[in-house]
Amino acid sequence: MGLEQNKFMKPYIQKLYYFLIVSIAFISPLTSAPGDFVKNVKVPPLSFEFPEVQTFSSGKGTEVLFLPGEEFPLRNLEIHIYSGILSNPELRPEIPELFVEAWKHSGTASAPGSKFLETLEGYGAKLDTDANSDKIVLTVSYLSRFEKEIIPLLKEFISNPLLNEEGFAVAKLKLEEAIKRRNDKISDIAYRKTAELVYKGTVLGKSADLDSLSKIQSSDLKEYFDTIVSTSWRVVLLTGDLEKKEAEPLIATLLPDRAVVREGAKPIPIISTQSLKKDLDSLSYQILSVDKEATQSIVLMAGILPPHRDPDFYAIQLANYIIGGGGFSSYFMQRIRSDRGLAYSSSSATYFEKDYGIVYFTTQTKTSTTKEVYDLMREILSEETISKITEQELETAKQSIVNRFIFQFADKMGILHNTLRFREHNMSSDYLKNYRDKIQAVTLSDLKRVGKKYFVSSGVKTIFTGPKDITKGIKETIKSIGPEERIP
Repeated sequence: MGLEQNKFMKPYIQKLYYFLIVSIAFISPLTSAPGDFVKNVKVPPLSFEFPEVQTFSSGKGTEVLFLPGEEFPLRNLEIHIYSGILSNPELRPEIPELFVEAWKHSGTASAPGSKFLETLEGYGAKLDTDANSDKIVLTVSYLSRFEKEIIPLLKEFISNPLLNEEGFAVAKLKLEEAIKRRNDKISDIAYRKTAELVYKGTVLGKSADLDSLSKIQSSDLKEYFDTIVSTSWRVVLLTGDLEKKEAEPLIATLLPDRAVVREGAKPIPIISTQSLKKDLDSLSYQILSVDKEATQSIVLMAGILPPHRDPDFYAIQLANYIIGGGGFSSYFMQRIRSDRGLAYSSSSATYFEKDYGIVYFTTQTKTSTTKEVYDLMREILSEETISKITEQELETAKQSIVNRFIFQFADKMGILHNTLRFREHNMSSDYLKNYRDKIQAVTLSDLKRVGKKYFVSSGVKTIFTGPKDITKGIKETIKSIGPEERIP
């Protein structure tokens, strides 16, 4: 729906990798299609009031998105610090990943090492750290009655982390092991190499590697914190059993005003629909084959879409639902899995960013049926198939998407995630209020137009992952590489 989306073993392309995993990497039995008996059930649209997210600033370079109200005596906050490599392209991609682990495992001067997390756990609090290409994220949940004990710990952790050699060693070992094991599963290889292909030639096209990791010292993490993390723009997401009059002094105490805040990201080439498509179209091969001995294979096709705020966004959502995003009612699941029994899973997924979008079509199958699946995917992704989509299929897709809309508001932190994402993408302030009407306004001609533009095999690149012989009999231009080789 283009709303909230969301872990890889934490290479640089984590955000996209995680999206791929949760969107398309599910495995189910081959024998039945349990969605068949409900796909035509009609549910009347639901009406509800949109939750109002409150916003306020807290010192220089800190903005807060706040949603009050909680049945339980809990407070949940996330601090999003915009210090990723998108705005700092000179950074080694391993550094943010190392930092968030070393940060957590080093603790503070008053509670070094494991004592820091143990102390928080003793108060019933949970803390985690994460990193992606945009930012690092600190997540904390705690019982409100222990706030006086927890906030000083967190304040020291955020403003003066220890970042000692012990924490660095733990972080480096974890990332080293993750890199060494990232080729164990065929799905991990497929999604990583697809992201590297899509972002080839950009700052996002890099994955962590052992050689680069070996050159990083703990002093690099301290420098990263002092020069980038501590001075970057940050957004706090806060919800729980408190009101705004309590939230403002809480954040002011936790995150004191800073003397220095970087004015903005360093200028880097914008990753856009046009640049990604130009680079993808310029490749001399149609198929990238990644060699991995296995009994299964994955066929994954990737194409470029317009940005989130593009007027065609709504028609694209509906086309995706019909083609592969609608579960067992989609063409992919019906024709590849249900009718032919060729797939463990088969689907499509769309991913939108501020300046571009990406569509993925994927099928996991036996190695012996790889070519058959590839041919069938291309048959579905054709102008002929798009031309045959009916008004009834469009209405069914509209109904499903509109009726699922309410679930975007089931979780308060999820609401804040979506609000932040819409702000990052420069979406209009009435985006959510108009969303269902915009979906309903899409015509069959709109759907077919975007379908023929973005949902045909001639506009995508294909990635095969599996044994070398799975490409036998395929006539398109093929380039073969190993899992650790760079994209040619």
